Amino acid sequence: MSLLRFNIDETKKEAIVINEPIDAIVLYDFINIHFSGEKKYELAQDCFDHVVEEFKYTIKKAINEKSRLHPSLYNNGQISLLGYQWCKYLKKNDRKDLVYGNEDTGIPWIGYKYTLFETSHDIDTPASWLYNDEHGNIIFELTPVYPWYYSKPGSGETFIKYSEWMKTYQPILIRTISKQTAKQWLKQIDDLIKVVKKNDKRLRCTGPGCKHCLKIGKTGCYCGS
Repeated sequence: MSLLRFNIDETKKEAIVINEPIDAIVLYDFINIHFSGEKKYELAQDCFDHVVEEFKYTIKKAINEKSRLHPSLYNNGQISLLGYQWCKYLKKNDRKDLVYGNEDTGIPWIGYKYTLFETSHDIDTPASWLYNDEHGNIIFELTPVYPWYYSKPGSGETFIKYSEWMKTYQPILIRTISKQTAKQWLKQIDDLIKVVKKNDKRLRCTGPGCKHCLKIGKTGCYCGS
């Protein structure tokens, strides 16, 4: 099974991974993307066409230094507050200190535009970000999300109040991505899109009686129609 890895650096110890066989993906398939390192984190489950185009757009902006972090998202001008403020934004009643974007652009909280992948709010699903620091460096960051916004503690799980959890908040990891690496990611994405478009012609369901669907026992349709 051939998976696609976007290596964080030359050591190849950490990577963003599309966790699907690339020769079987079609444009409107839902795909799983995770971070692979000392620990594995799910980053996204979304339609290929949407998630890859957003990934490509975000990388391009960072390469061109168009994603400099807003001053309100720094602590003492140095440490990113993206994940911390994201948790406040999700809390809804803890938003008074947040800076908001232009409503005409569809951007609510100013930090939202640095999102790399749309994420669920599961305990094991961190938020992912890609932005430029004040020097133009490309920064990849993973941050935790408060586990109990939308669910109650599971059996045997130790519950921590939001206010107490926020006192010990720390990002999961922050990595600097070289422009060379980011450009390699762009090339990988462009090559992947070409492969998937070919797959789409080869594998897309053609409707009732589709030979491919009958072969794999699929009763629905790849294109969702």
